[in-house]
Amino acid sequence: MSWVDVIGRDPVPWLLDPGNPSARFLTLRHIFRRPAASLQEEQARILTWAPVLRLRRHWVPINFWGRSTGPYYGGPVGNFGTLFLLTQLGTPRIPETDAVCENLLERGRMPDGSFAPGDKTAAPWLAYTGIALQVLTHFGYEDDPRTQQAWDVLTETVQKHPDTLGCTLAGRGCRAAAVKALGALVHRNGDRPLENDAETIDILCTFLLSHSYEWDGRDFDWTLPRFPRYYETDLVELTHVLAHTEHRSDPACRQVIQRMVDMANPTDSANPLGSLNPAGRWIKAKTTPALSEERIHQPSRWLTFEAVHALALVYGDEIYAP
Repeated sequence: MSWVDVIGRDPVPWLLDPGNPSARFLTLRHIFRRPAASLQEEQARILTWAPVLRLRRHWVPINFWGRSTGPYYGGPVGNFGTLFLLTQLGTPRIPETDAVCENLLERGRMPDGSFAPGDKTAAPWLAYTGIALQVLTHFGYEDDPRTQQAWDVLTETVQKHPDTLGCTLAGRGCRAAAVKALGALVHRNGDRPLENDAETIDILCTFLLSHSYEWDGRDFDWTLPRFPRYYETDLVELTHVLAHTEHRSDPACRQVIQRMVDMANPTDSANPLGSLNPAGRWIKAKTTPALSEERIHQPSRWLTFEAVHALALVYGDEIYAP
């Protein structure tokens, strides 16, 4: 069975529309598995795309997209949030991101090397550290000693204190922090997790898959698809990070995958908007404060890319991958 058999449709041609160079680049890189060196021109087009050009024009020396004295000021539209947005879009490294990454490393770290705004308390710092590591890895800071220190803190905490993975503000029921940390780990070495991270990945996957999901109850709202993301997560991101791991074949993981597939099925109760979606595309169901390129209640190329990539990792791809 291929991923196309699972959803019964092939939305990949739609993802290649040059009108969205970000989704196109991500599709070519991860679904077609094109080498990064062969996609430099495709990736560079993201920088001249109108939404990204607007962000670059709003960048100013000293304070960048927010306040240099507070990297987390402004949340998803501040310095830290914009770095994560550009990471999610697949933008290449540019002088603007270098300046903001250096500012994050200088002013955004806790004394132990983790990343968090204000006081460090349980899962919130884990989410911010997971996001920061995704950003720093994407923009070429993976070998920086400060980045390595953050990896060490994340790994040690997950392995030695797994009872702190859930957010204290949600009765430790929140999954977002673990998803962000797992996302950093599975992308640390491209799309192939490092062998040395296996134990940490297993702990996070166990935490995520041992949760008794109530899709139409307590877990309904946070699982609704959204893009771009900040601290929050959703079902597509959850499935995407799990699909990179050896847990993709676990029965509990297959239930998560099936729920994500059902979201593209207009006859299933998992489609909360009742959208008629004959092309196997995933709908943006929640508003986001950053990047309004895609409208709510409409198909999202980014969400569809993530969902298709997750299914290709789980079921294999004999159509596009070499």
